[in-house]
Amino acid sequence: MSATNGKSITLSSKLQDIDFGTKASVPGWLRQLRCEGRERFNQMGIPSVKDEEWKYTNVTPLAERQFHFPMEFALKEKALLKHYLNPQETNIVLVNGVYSEEFSNVKNLVKGLTVTNLTVQADNAQLKKLINLFPSTYPDVFAALNNALLQEGIFIQIDDATVVQKVIHVVHVANPTNHDTIIVPRTLISIGKSAQVDILESHVGFSSGAYFANALTDILIKENAAAHYCKAQAESKGAYHIGSTRIWQKRDSNLETFSLTVGGTLTRNNLNIILEEPGTTTFLHGLYTMKEEQHVDNHTCVEHRAPNCTSNQLYKGILDQHSRAVFNGKIIVSREAQQTNSYQLNKNLMLGSDCRIDTKPQLEIFADDVKCTHGATIGQLNEDEIFYLKSRNIPQDLAVRILARGFVDDILNRLPNQSICEKLNQLLSSAIDVLK
Repeated sequence: MSATNGKSITLSSKLQDIDFGTKASVPGWLRQLRCEGRERFNQMGIPSVKDEEWKYTNVTPLAERQFHFPMEFALKEKALLKHYLNPQETNIVLVNGVYSEEFSNVKNLVKGLTVTNLTVQADNAQLKKLINLFPSTYPDVFAALNNALLQEGIFIQIDDATVVQKVIHVVHVANPTNHDTIIVPRTLISIGKSAQVDILESHVGFSSGAYFANALTDILIKENAAAHYCKAQAESKGAYHIGSTRIWQKRDSNLETFSLTVGGTLTRNNLNIILEEPGTTTFLHGLYTMKEEQHVDNHTCVEHRAPNCTSNQLYKGILDQHSRAVFNGKIIVSREAQQTNSYQLNKNLMLGSDCRIDTKPQLEIFADDVKCTHGATIGQLNEDEIFYLKSRNIPQDLAVRILARGFVDDILNRLPNQSICEKLNQLLSSAIDVLK
């Protein structure tokens, strides 16, 4: 991958065409995707708190900053990354958005599993279908920005009736070499009919520098397939992370998702799931731990378009010191989606005296034969429980961490894959251990 010759952008300005390398080597569909994304971004612009979807998250400070494209794609913190990876799994590693052969492990893949670089795809029908599922007019300005600035990405294709035993671990590593670097991770996943797979997508940063990660993941789950998809965000302390995951489910498919957020100074997680055909089941689980001045905004939207579908959401958060969290969960049930079952619950544990949570469940129901419920809870630790632990000679700090662990362990125990559970526990422990 060639460098971008020090080019930079300011998000408050109109995007121009950027030459990331030799244009002749770029497939036509990618040039068109960049052009459509650029036009869409220029039309919409950076949202403000006056926009309902961004009411509680202010991203205007990003608009005036000048972001530079990464010039280097090597990694200094090799030992930290290798400690996080499991060599027995299928590891797909991208450093600053560019595929790394050094750290990836894509040899001896099971038959029916293909992993390729987006930029070498010339005319792939499955890829085109996946990209066009969510049209360029879809109301997500940061997805449009990802399309406009896309350099490299990963395309994972799982054929019909393929059972992938090993975890597929996609790792996006941020390694900013200068101040205010912009990185655009992109992942596309096509899961064939009656296939089974466990996927973990990690976004990690081992340095303390400031950067902006604008991630986009699109997933198509075909008929009768079963997928477990987890996203872990453990960016560096000074990072801005705005990520969108868009999932399209076909008839009788089953999906379990898990979102973990522990890093970054400002995080926005957009999760959009469309249940297009009957018999579809979706479980959404989320966990976030924030401290100091961290801010996390989880926006979920589950759209029921067909009858006899089920969705269930449970998000939990721990807030400490001056941190802030937002949960906006939307359920849309179309007129055709009769006999829909949909549930949503957001629970929050407040440890700091100055932390804040804005929780906003939304139901838009146009069918009459449905069961839909939502709820939210906000609370603090029970003083009697803390006193009991202290009376057993357990220090105050440790007592808080024990009770906080009890608050989140039930949701972690729902993870069906032990290897993924261990990795998420590894990331979560660093956040829990500093609670007081």
